[in-house]
Amino acid sequence: MIEVIFLGVGAAIPMRGGSNACYLVRANGVGLLIDCGPAILQQLDAVGISPTAITHVFFTHRHGDHSLGYPMLMLWHELNAEDGHRPPTLIASALTFGVLDALMDIAFGHVNGVAEQAPRIVVPQFAVHQTQIHPDILLTTVPMAHADFAPDLGLRIEVRGQGVLAFTGDTLPNANIDLLARDADLLVHESTYCATLHPAYAEGAYGHSTAQIAGRNARAANAKRLALVHVEAMYAGREQALLEEARREFAGEVCLPVAGLCLTIGAALTS
Repeated sequence: MIEVIFLGVGAAIPMRGGSNACYLVRANGVGLLIDCGPAILQQLDAVGISPTAITHVFFTHRHGDHSLGYPMLMLWHELNAEDGHRPPTLIASALTFGVLDALMDIAFGHVNGVAEQAPRIVVPQFAVHQTQIHPDILLTTVPMAHADFAPDLGLRIEVRGQGVLAFTGDTLPNANIDLLARDADLLVHESTYCATLHPAYAEGAYGHSTAQIAGRNARAANAKRLALVHVEAMYAGREQALLEEARREFAGEVCLPVAGLCLTIGAALTS
């Protein structure tokens, strides 16, 4: 079975009591963290998961709500190095790695070289690329359309015999989403805005999508299930509008996860 744990689901400024979008995918002994925002240690602690459970970290892009927790994660490993814990394998583009290194230098310096010891997989920023991180787990990174300052990579995870997951990261509508999400068992799609409540954002705005766009993309890609994430704080108390908007476009199951939710994908899809 594949587990998807939603550690946080908020946009850059989350709703009160919430935290930034961040996910942990667990399958076949691999613990893949997708993005690493400023509250990563608290997010893990809230669900009772140790940083040692993370074997890989993938960064969609450089924006702070997706990367500012990296120095804290490396600091944790430095402080716990005596217990034999090894830092996870890091996966990102060269552009994003440059920012991660700068963050580490500014925040803590080398902390005994722990960050430098972490294995790295550098993926291209502007081309589709495949990486085998386990004999049964294939990652495909796919360029999205977000911002010139912080270009985004979506992530497709194929676990042999168990299922396919797709994560857009932050993105405007673009043709690559179909490639990313084709026949996915679960599409985790950023839905920062609501076209119903803000019609001016119907085609996407400020590098982000709406729940309506997420629903359309899920339908076009023949995804089985859709999770709406990275929701703006201004929709607190009005989340139902996003769900209804996506459901008008997509006949499959749509959910708007809360932090701590765990979905399992395998022979049957349960929560």
